[in-house]
Amino acid sequence: MSNTVRKPHLLSPEDYLAFEEQAQIKNEYVDGEIYAMTDTTVKHNRIRGNLYLAMKQHQTGQPREIFMAALKVHAAAANAFYYPDLVVRCQTQPLPDETRVIDDPTLIVEVLSPSTEAIDRREKLAAYRRIPSVQEYVLIAQDERSVEIYRRDGDIGWHYLPFTDNDSVEFASIGLRLAMDSIYGPA
Repeated sequence: MSNTVRKPHLLSPEDYLAFEEQAQIKNEYVDGEIYAMTDTTVKHNRIRGNLYLAMKQHQTGQPREIFMAALKVHAAAANAFYYPDLVVRCQTQPLPDETRVIDDPTLIVEVLSPSTEAIDRREKLAAYRRIPSVQEYVLIAQDERSVEIYRRDGDIGWHYLPFTDNDSVEFASIGLRLAMDSIYGPA
């Protein structure tokens, strides 16, 4: 009897991208393995939609694109592809219409869910911070008025900024300040 441990079949990034084009559901990719995305709630979608609308209205005349949960972000240093809730890309050249993967996001937002919160706080935080273009990573709670921002501070590191209750939330990377009501709706 052999003591050899078999490793699971790991997909290459190219195989994952080909698989994902045909998949009926969205799947994230982390270092050779794929993970099916879970459904979201009305509250989750409301928060994401409110933030998308506020950011979209704010972007007028700016060289930025805002995407909602439909495009993958490539975290190359982590060998991962994720579907964040919102992605803002601040580049002068817009992405071609057929693009499915963003390599140069500026701001990434995740609305926390019980099933993914630990991954969003650890794995994705570590992966997104290694993308050179990322200036802010935002975590938004569903069950309370709480927004957390991890903000890049030049070459010296990252700052953690918590916002709660009726604080005004500043998204410095896009020059936007929002009241909690704009994110969550009236209390």
